[in-house]
Amino acid sequence: MSRPMAACVCMQAGAQKMVTEATLYCRTVARDLISRRQLMLRYPNRIYPLMYDDIVRDLAQHTRNIYRFLDERIPAKTLKWIGNNARRKRNGTTIASRWQDSLTVRQNEQILSACSQLFRLLRRRPDSE
Repeated sequence: MSRPMAACVCMQAGAQKMVTEATLYCRTVARDLISRRQLMLRYPNRIYPLMYDDIVRDLAQHTRNIYRFLDERIPAKTLKWIGNNARRKRNGTTIASRWQDSLTVRQNEQILSACSQLFRLLRRRPDSE
C-alpha cells in the first residue's frame, strides 16, 4: 500500500526542513563555542558552561550549581518556581529529545556531515586550550 502523493511531499518537505534547521543550529553552536573559548582565555574562571539538555535533565541541581558559581544564595521565589515546575507531568528530557525518534537514516547522515565542525569542537576540551 502506498501513501498518497501529498503526504509524501509533505514528509519530504518536513525532512528537509529538519536537516536545514540542524545545519543552522550546528553552525551557530560552533560559532558560540569558538567565542566561548576566546572568552574563557580572556576571563579565566568567570565563564560558566551550561548545556540545555543538562538543565532539562536536572533543573534543581544545575540551578544550585549556577548560584554556587556566582557565590549567591538562591532566592526563595526561584526555589518555589523550580519545585512547581519539577512536579509537572510533562517530562522535559523526553520533550527535549523527541526529535531523535523522527529522523531517518539519510537525514541523520546529512546532519552528521553538516555538523562535523561542531563535533570536532566538542571533542576538544575548552579548558585545555
